Amino acid sequence: MMFEQAEIAKWKAMIEEMTGVKIPGEIRAAQEAGLQVDWDGGDACIAAEDTTALCRGLFLLSRAIREKQGSLHLREERHFAHCGAMLDMSRNQVMTVAAVKEWMDRQAALGLNMLMLYTEDTYEIPEYPYFGYLRGRYTREDLQELDRYAATLGIEMIPCVQTLAHMAQYLQWPAARAIKDQPDILLIDSEETYTFLDTMIRTLASCFTSRRILIGMDEAHGVGLGQYLLRHGYTDRFDLMNRHLERVCGICRKYGFRPIMWSDMFFRLGSKKNDYYDPESHVPDRVIEQLPQVEMAYWDYYHDSEAFYEHMLQEHERMGRGTVYAGGVWCWSGFMPNRQLTRHTMDPALRVNARRRTDTVIATFWGDDGAETSYRMGIDGLTLFSEACWRGPEFDPAECDRMAECLTGVPTEIREAWDAFYADDYLKRSSKRLLWSDPLYPCGVDGERMETLHRAAGKAICILETAAENTENRYALVLFRTLQGKIELRTALRKAYAAGDRETVQKIAETDLPTVTALYEALNAAHRALWEASSRRQGWEVLSLRYGGAIGRLEDVRDELERWIRGELSSIPELDEAELPDGKGDLYNQIVTPSAKVW
Repeated sequence: MMFEQAEIAKWKAMIEEMTGVKIPGEIRAAQEAGLQVDWDGGDACIAAEDTTALCRGLFLLSRAIREKQGSLHLREERHFAHCGAMLDMSRNQVMTVAAVKEWMDRQAALGLNMLMLYTEDTYEIPEYPYFGYLRGRYTREDLQELDRYAATLGIEMIPCVQTLAHMAQYLQWPAARAIKDQPDILLIDSEETYTFLDTMIRTLASCFTSRRILIGMDEAHGVGLGQYLLRHGYTDRFDLMNRHLERVCGICRKYGFRPIMWSDMFFRLGSKKNDYYDPESHVPDRVIEQLPQVEMAYWDYYHDSEAFYEHMLQEHERMGRGTVYAGGVWCWSGFMPNRQLTRHTMDPALRVNARRRTDTVIATFWGDDGAETSYRMGIDGLTLFSEACWRGPEFDPAECDRMAECLTGVPTEIREAWDAFYADDYLKRSSKRLLWSDPLYPCGVDGERMETLHRAAGKAICILETAAENTENRYALVLFRTLQGKIELRTALRKAYAAGDRETVQKIAETDLPTVTALYEALNAAHRALWEASSRRQGWEVLSLRYGGAIGRLEDVRDELERWIRGELSSIPELDEAELPDGKGDLYNQIVTPSAKVW
């Protein structure tokens, strides 16, 4: 069966606009299994199994023309029946409908046929007006519009929600008190809870045509230990989880959904260390036998061993309900996508999944700790998933770079310059620490790491100063300038104060601090422009408050230094304290002040 010429023309125009490459000649496209492209510089023949495969064929043809290859002959097949992104819309960033559609276009160009928007509370349930209140939630019409658009591209849009934990955003309101066990966990065995969940799932059924749904249930660490414990006493938590899961799955079945759940709670409860990735974790057979029909989603973006991923996938298969794998494109390390860590963890994971031909593979884009990183800047990570899907376990990372350059228009050299944010160690978040840390307190980054990051930022600045002018590069350039300025300020101030060098401290107060303050103001503006290019205004206030705090504190420090110089203060107490090893984490509230109780 042939694709209609009107359909071919539509997707050809989309790819041409995306890549900036005109595809000459006639395109003939037939609907057949897999993907086949044959082109010798004139007309092209494409055989594709569906619309996303056709779009991938057109994209690969466009790339061949862009790279002046002269001909293209390829045969590919899907190793994952369903593959695509999950975008976190719950950490204060909610992408606009237009931006999600643009994302779908780029997914289709890679041949990816599934999309999830992770929505804890950022969608409308009319019967519960505080659900998603002031959070930029999607209306029913928004989701229906996105679902229809996804269908035109051959993308399955799967609802991705929570039905147990991660519900703090809604449970903060007094209106939700009756269904709250812990501050972020729903109250199991409460009929009010199941009325709420029934209304939720009925609403989602009216928004999506897909009959699959990801119902969450991950990281419910205190389940049954809050209000539930006070009402009912201690209950075996395996039994509690299974009982709740059965109720939720029953609601899903009522509305025609086939549920998927994150698998970690069963593995945590089976571990003596409450560790999802504990090799000794054992889920009892009696628990598995009681499980309803629900696919288990194994999420893991932390390991670098094929053997580990193989072991965990085998353990999931033992549960006998079907396995989904969720990897990750690291967009939650702060300010920049962590491309190195993405590759370090996803290369082995995707090779194992391609060999096993896992049915559904998800590329999660989490926004933990305030959605500081633009997903648009991390979209090149999707090429790892697309190439593993279409080329199999022997996919070439270098090919991913070439695909990403064509997909985004961003040269590899520029993306590598962005990597300087993690130059000291891609496992660390030193740059984030430096940017949010107080200028007077220790920040947990030693001098050697600061020097490494300072040099790397300087090299990145040299590259970015000659890069194309766009929102992403303007943001990256001022980000590295701010990082460099903050390092110089911290280093010079501590050294001068320790030496009692009032003249240098005065110069820092009069010149350096205003310069760094201006850099933070410029970074705030550049980050806001990047945010507004793809996301709704609701939620930006989280980062606005962080920038406001950083700028206000710099002004306060300047005042403190000037008073010390004038002799009004006998010392600067924050700089008098000895630095101790920093064992705290890398989240904003762990970085910005040692006073934990204010948050």
